[in-house]
Amino acid sequence: MTAQAGSITPSADPVRRQLRRELRAKRRAMPAAARAQADRAIHARLRSLPEYRRAQRIALFMAFDGEPSLEPLLEAARRQRKQLYVPVLRGLTMRFAELEPGATLAANFFGIMEPKLGAKIDARELDLVLTPLVAFDDRGVRLGVGRGYYDRTFKFLRHRSHWRRPKLLGVAYELQRVGPLTPSSWDVPLWGVVTEARVRRF
Repeated sequence: MTAQAGSITPSADPVRRQLRRELRAKRRAMPAAARAQADRAIHARLRSLPEYRRAQRIALFMAFDGEPSLEPLLEAARRQRKQLYVPVLRGLTMRFAELEPGATLAANFFGIMEPKLGAKIDARELDLVLTPLVAFDDRGVRLGVGRGYYDRTFKFLRHRSHWRRPKLLGVAYELQRVGPLTPSSWDVPLWGVVTEARVRRF
């Protein structure tokens, strides 16, 4: 989330900055065994979702800073002939590139792995977007890292009468659930969130 749609400056809201720091620290501090168990539960819930089973073009993220790992889904999704895409950042712009088997990955300026090559897809053509987040509430308000990439890329979804896809499905641990967050005018709400405990649809 950003103070201005075109800004890459982190949110100036001190409350949100503190919330981000606390939740990112909690996420990083998860014991390895607990994290592995939670990731397995998240994968199982994802695979059982009708929206996941029907989706052919899926965007996912490369885990960073303690985020849930989605790597175990890759092989199964490919066996199901799903096309997989991951974010590629260039300045203020985020696009999605196909993640092909054996793709060469390199760290971007945040340290997040990206494919060096890969066919690009328009965000409107995706069916399902597995979305990273720092925090979420029970209304589908998402708190990201404060850079605004997802809000800018999917701003067309605010016009729900015109766009029914992709569905933005947050992927998080239950510890990232918080009390009500006040949305900003540029926020794009989540369609749902999957954690190790349950799937929430908004």
